[in-house]
Amino acid sequence: MIETPGVPTPSVRRAMLADVDSVAALFALYRVFYGQDHDIVAAASFLRARLERAESIVYIAEAEDGAVLGFVQVYPTFASVELGTAWRLNDLYVLESVRDRGVAARLMRAVRDGATDAGAVWVDLETAADNLTAQRLYEREGYVRDDQYLHYVLSPASVERG
Repeated sequence: MIETPGVPTPSVRRAMLADVDSVAALFALYRVFYGQDHDIVAAASFLRARLERAESIVYIAEAEDGAVLGFVQVYPTFASVELGTAWRLNDLYVLESVRDRGVAARLMRAVRDGATDAGAVWVDLETAADNLTAQRLYEREGYVRDDQYLHYVLSPASVERG
C-alpha cells in the first residue's frame, strides 16, 4: 500500500443502512464510469434494498472526518463444486482525489478478511480487459487471472422466445 506522508490512512468498516446516502454518491459515480446516467436516488434505492435484504455486504473507507472515500460491494453466493459459500466482489470505487493512496487495497483486504471470517471458499471478480490499473491492484492483492474458464452473458430481454 502506498502511504502519502501527511495524509492519514483511512479507516475501513462494514457499511450500515445509515451509510446509504453517503455511499450512494460514490455508487452513482461508479455507475457513470460504466456508462450509466448519474442518478443518486436510484443508486441509494438499490443499495438500501441490498442492505435491507442482506443481499450484499458493503465496506467503506472513511477519512477522519467521516467522509466516504471509497466503497466495495460483494454478493455472497454459493460454490456448488466446493459445497460451500463464496463471495462475488462486484463493485469497487475510490474517489479520484484519493486514488494511489492505498484506499482500494484497504477495501480489498477488508473483503479478504470478511470472506475468511465468513468461511467463504473463494472470492471472485471480473474487470474490463482494458482496465489495467484494476488488474494490477487485483494481482498485487493475490487474485489470480482465470484463463481456464470462459465467461458468458445473456440479456434475457434481447432473446427471442421460441
